[in-house]
Amino acid sequence: MNAVTRSNSSRPRILFVDDSRLMRACATRILGQDFDLLLAESAEAAWELLQDDASIEALFSDLHMDGKSGFDLLQQVRQADQPHLVDLPVVLITGEEDGETRRKHALMLGATDFISKPFQASELLARASAYSQTSQSAKRLRLLEEEHHVDPETGLGNRRYCEERLMQAMSFAHRHQQPLVLMHLRLDGLTALLEEMGEPHAERALQRIGDTLKRRIRREDTAFRTEPETFSFLLAATDAEGAEKLQRRFMPDLEELGLCPEDEALAVKAGFIVQTPPPMNGRDGAQILEEGLSGEATPVSAVGAPSTSVPGIEQALRLLDQGREDQVTPHLEALRERLQPLLDLMGRGGALASGEGAKRDLH
Repeated sequence: MNAVTRSNSSRPRILFVDDSRLMRACATRILGQDFDLLLAESAEAAWELLQDDASIEALFSDLHMDGKSGFDLLQQVRQADQPHLVDLPVVLITGEEDGETRRKHALMLGATDFISKPFQASELLARASAYSQTSQSAKRLRLLEEEHHVDPETGLGNRRYCEERLMQAMSFAHRHQQPLVLMHLRLDGLTALLEEMGEPHAERALQRIGDTLKRRIRREDTAFRTEPETFSFLLAATDAEGAEKLQRRFMPDLEELGLCPEDEALAVKAGFIVQTPPPMNGRDGAQILEEGLSGEATPVSAVGAPSTSVPGIEQALRLLDQGREDQVTPHLEALRERLQPLLDLMGRGGALASGEGAKRDLH
């Protein structure tokens, strides 16, 4: 790997990838004066640079290289988790042997443009200038969108973003026949507690709550702050039972954050609402979200805690299937008493069957 060190932060940063030392030298001569140029001699080295440097504004890559090809690098970029890579302008450098079929394949993979060898200096400069400007505009737009979608106090998605994502997720779930749950964590008394803490401590507390909630959910899920005391979670491909499991995972976090203290003047009472969004039927995300937020929360003390009442036989079997033996064990004696008449009947039935079998043997 070879790279030119950034000397002027105002210059657009370009990554040029080619396994030919001569081509890299040509790129340096043509682009080095106007751009902050990074050079890589392989797709593997280029991918490392792209992972580490979000300031790269355009990628130029040779199509044919030892090891991974330009096609492979393009595919990695377009399938990346980072939004700035998915939108990165990628210009593939093709040779005389690359016909229309290869170019169509590259376009299908997400190539932005092509440039043919041997390229003219003016052609390479024009492409680099145009696509670096496009990338800068896209970054500015993405930052504006992120600010528009983020709750500034917690770093979670805000209510408007939740409404937008809910509509998208409902449409996807309907098309693919997948379950979807919108789960709400209500922290009654949080506002009063934050006011009592004072501004600097309240800011840190809200940021910590946001970080904790984001850490607990899966990558495919999204967390939002939908009301001052309510946090919502869009759980893809999850049913009500899966949401209940996630609630139990939240318990240690809520205790660690001190959000369910007992016998305190400013106690924060935590509770969950599990909402299975119904068919849209002309309603928008705001209406559907409001229906869930207006529901009655199940207190945290009742979530995942051993029940004080004896569960029914079917309920006990479901709890065992879910791996919740701790909720069944305290009631084993009571369950045995309930089952005893059935066990006695089964015993009598077995003895009767044995007696009838013995009679048949005698005859």
